[in-house]
Amino acid sequence: MIESSFLPPDVPGLIAALAIGLLIGLERGWHDRELPEGSRVAGLRTFTLTGLLGGVLGHLQPNFGPWPLVAAVLGLSLLLTVSYARTAKISGNLSATTTIAMLLTLVLGAYASHGNVTLALTAAVIVAVFLDLKPTLHGWLRLIEHRELTASLQLLVLSVVILPYLPNTGMGPFAALNPYQLWWAVILIAGLSLAGHFAMRLTGSQRGILWTGLLGGLASSTAATVALARYTRQHPVMVSAAISGTLAACGIMFFRMATDRRH
Repeated sequence: MIESSFLPPDVPGLIAALAIGLLIGLERGWHDRELPEGSRVAGLRTFTLTGLLGGVLGHLQPNFGPWPLVAAVLGLSLLLTVSYARTAKISGNLSATTTIAMLLTLVLGAYASHGNVTLALTAAVIVAVFLDLKPTLHGWLRLIEHRELTASLQLLVLSVVILPYLPNTGMGPFAALNPYQLWWAVILIAGLSLAGHFAMRLTGSQRGILWTGLLGGLASSTAATVALARYTRQHPVMVSAAISGTLAACGIMFFRMATDRRH
């Protein structure tokens, strides 16, 4: 929280809202710096004023409820829709990133003045970083193959959709079967296989398998061994490298056990 004994209690939130608009507007203004004046949907000044507007509306909420902010969001959405349609028609650019960023600036400004200043500023920094990383993110998308995307989505289904709903209790004879823990093992093996695949793409087959063993040993040497064994079934020529990765996983396991005992 931004606090000062020399400022009225409402001022830090307004300053934070202004800073949010300035930060996001700085990135958007730099991104569109080559465009002629007046041809941009929004620039540095517009974003800064939008953040400040959100801060003012946030201060009105205790007395007037959320309706001023709702009206501002609807009005700004209408204005941005008209501007977006006109800009897309003239330039052929269909990107709605700036439009979404401005709406987010308004909401974050309101949250900074009537919620958590630190969290709002943190979110604004993350937004600015993501906006600036556009070339990098698009470059990653071009590098990812469809089968890798499919495998990643399947892993998310296993871990996010299925795992939370499995009972975390012992079943069967002597309560030896725990569905939650067994599914965790499945996720770990699948995750190590996927991580090993990406490691091999980035560093080559030999080094990638070694990295799979080293990193897998930090979580489970057994899972790393199973993942490497599955890989060697499909690529028998990599048996020697897989053995090295398995030994690395076991070595890391002993290091991890020694560290756990010290704690």
